[in-house]
Amino acid sequence: MLTHIPASTVIETFGLTAVTYFPRTAGGHLHEPTARFLSCVGLPENSFYSPRLDLENQASPRLSNSPTLKAHFEADGAECPPEAEGWEVLGGFIYATVALDPRDGKIYAFPEGEEFYVPMHADVSSLVHSLLVLEQGKADYKNLPHDDEGAAGAEAAERMKQRITEVDPTPFASADSEWEKLFEEISFGMWG
Repeated sequence: MLTHIPASTVIETFGLTAVTYFPRTAGGHLHEPTARFLSCVGLPENSFYSPRLDLENQASPRLSNSPTLKAHFEADGAECPPEAEGWEVLGGFIYATVALDPRDGKIYAFPEGEEFYVPMHADVSSLVHSLLVLEQGKADYKNLPHDDEGAAGAEAAERMKQRITEVDPTPFASADSEWEKLFEEISFGMWG
């Protein structure tokens, strides 16, 4: 079940121009709660995640018209795992392609240059919740004292991780996850 996140919270945090909405289409094959969330709440964009992989293409994104993960891999000359061929490209997270399984709404990360994938989120609401926590944490981080050899940054990172895992433990379930890598950098003071 998706976490309730008011669309107004996403807009207030990221700004209207940084939120991408995905219109629902008749006969769409997307998991119904996921389709509803993407059309009403949308996906925010920040310095870590973007739902717009092709900024040259000004057309409104539509998951049913976007390239499948297989097409995305083929464009890069790579081979897509067979079980993921019908997944949809949902965006990019730092150095990973983010994909959505349209049957159940689960989200996976494909690290750049790799053909393996790691579960990233249980659903789109978890992704948005995590991005909200990250954005709010980034603002708080700027106000921390930075003269104690990174202890304040490490504590802030730990608080953010806790807030994220309260909703969904998936982002930190694997040492290979993109979230784990990002938070390692944050705890070492490489943020700010």
